[in-house]
Parts: sequence; structure tokens; C-alpha cells
Amino acid sequence: MLRGLSQGESRRAAKKAPAVQEAFLMSDVGCERDLNEDRFETVRTPHAITWVVCDGMGGVAGGEFAAQLAIDAIARTLSQSAPDEPNIDAVTSAFREANRLILLRRRNAEFAGMGTTAVAVRFDGREAVVSSIGDSRAYLVRDGAVQQLTVDDTYVQSLVDEGSLMAEDALSHPEAHVLTRCLGSEPNASVHSERLWLWPPDDSVGNDAIVLCTDGLYSLVSDAELGEIAGELPPREACERLVSLARERGGYDNITVAVIPFPGALRPAQPAFEVPKKAERKKGAKGRSGAGLMKHFFILAAMAAFAAGATVAGFLALKFLR
Repeated sequence: MLRGLSQGESRRAAKKAPAVQEAFLMSDVGCERDLNEDRFETVRTPHAITWVVCDGMGGVAGGEFAAQLAIDAIARTLSQSAPDEPNIDAVTSAFREANRLILLRRRNAEFAGMGTTAVAVRFDGREAVVSSIGDSRAYLVRDGAVQQLTVDDTYVQSLVDEGSLMAEDALSHPEAHVLTRCLGSEPNASVHSERLWLWPPDDSVGNDAIVLCTDGLYSLVSDAELGEIAGELPPREACERLVSLARERGGYDNITVAVIPFPGALRPAQPAFEVPKKAERKKGAKGRSGAGLMKHFFILAAMAAFAAGATVAGFLALKFLR
């Protein structure tokens, strides 16, 4: 069983990162597998922190190799991202780099069928970006209620989308875990991303949490149970309870979960009191431009007044001299 606190867990830790409450990540081989093909990582940089979970596939050694290859590529790319690079671009670039490397390794016949899912959340202190490919999931937990933030790239999800299958029947479908997309499946694999902004807690809404997990967890633990456990227990206890529950129900796959609490509410719109930096710069430029125009106006007015005065004086002087 692999466990890890977000603090100090990452091999790529930085001295500074956005202040967040303690997150906890945990992975278990399950009850039927000999090999854990899941991987997780916490990547800290001076300007953001990212939690990543991957679920590899591809036979003996292929799955764990693909998952570890993806984790390393994502962490390395994020660590090299520029401070002003948008979070959504940074995560998408990291996923694409992982996809590129896995496709290169798939040229080796031994790893021809390997690939991995990936789900990540990147937080810079005010914005959280959730990105995914495959069927590993991210959930938003608020006061015990739960909302799935990601979209499964699976055959049965395509049936649900077209109305051929009810959503509640998806997980029990015999082809429930047949992927339509993952890292390593195609050269230009698209990534699902969603942006959320942190709002301060108020009387109506407390602190939110995001849960990342592989199908080894959500296939055996309902959304309602996940929301209740992650909403009531501290992150470490919540992870342990969720993994234990999946094992009690068979644990036929590897089980990985991360519980990430946030100091406020995550919403799809920016707080009303915040003004984007670009807007602030535009406003400042406009203000300076307006002040310049007023200055020029007063100068021209003074010059006009002086010219008018000089004309009147000249006229009076001529009249007097006559």
C-alpha cells in the first residue's frame, strides 16, 4: 500500500507553493492483483501545486511502466512551466508530453498495448484546473454532496451520451471499462479540462474538497458514500476508509484515491470582487490616457486664451495710437 501526504511527498518539492490544507493520497494493490499499476504524485512549484493520479494498462509491466512514465513526464513538464503560463495550458502541455513519450515507447513490441489514464488538479491559490483523460475521475465534495467533474472516455459513456444506455446502468455494463481514449492511445488525444475559482467560505457554504480516484474505487464505492466519507472525515481517515470499503467489497482492481481539501468554495465563476490583471492594466492605461487628454485640453485652452488676449490688446493699442 502506498500512502503520502501532499507536504513533503513529492520528489520535486519547492520551497514555496500556494497555501492549502493538508491533502492525502493513497494507493492499494487490491485483493486480486499482484501488481499495482496505479501511480500518484504531488508536484509543487513556487507558483502552483498539482496532484496527479494515473491508472496504467497494458499487460505485465506495461501498465505500471506507462503510469510511471506519465507521472514523471507530467511532473517534469509542470516543474518547468513559466510562472505566467495559464494553469489550463500548463496541465494540457504536461499531458501531451506524457502522451508523446508513451507513444514512442509503444514502438517497442513489448509495450505495444500500454497506456494510462490520468486525472489532475492544479491550484495556484485562487484558480483550480481539473484535467483528465481516460476513466480516472475527479469529484467535487461539498457538505456531503458530490458532483463528478470529469467525463469518462469509455465506450459505455458514449452509449449514455447518445441515449442508448441509462447512466445508472453504465458501471454494470460488461464493457464498462473499455476506454475510447487515454495517454498513449493516439497522437493528438484531447484532454478534458474544467476551471474553478476559490470563493471564501460563508454561512451557506463551507469548505470544499476534490477527490481524485481510479475506477478501482468508484466501481465499488457509490458517489453518495464517497461524498459522505470525504465530506465528514479528515483527508487521511477518508482515504483509509474509502480504500477499506473497496477492499471489503472485493477489491478486484488497484485502488487509488486522493482527498484534497480547499479553504473555501470552488465555483465555475470568478469571485465578483476580483478584477483580472489584464483588465486592471487596461483600466490603468485608460486612466493615464484620460489624464493626458485633460492635460492637453488645458494647455490648448490656455494658449487660446492668451492668443485672444493678445489680439484684443493689439486692437486697443492701434485704436489708441490713431
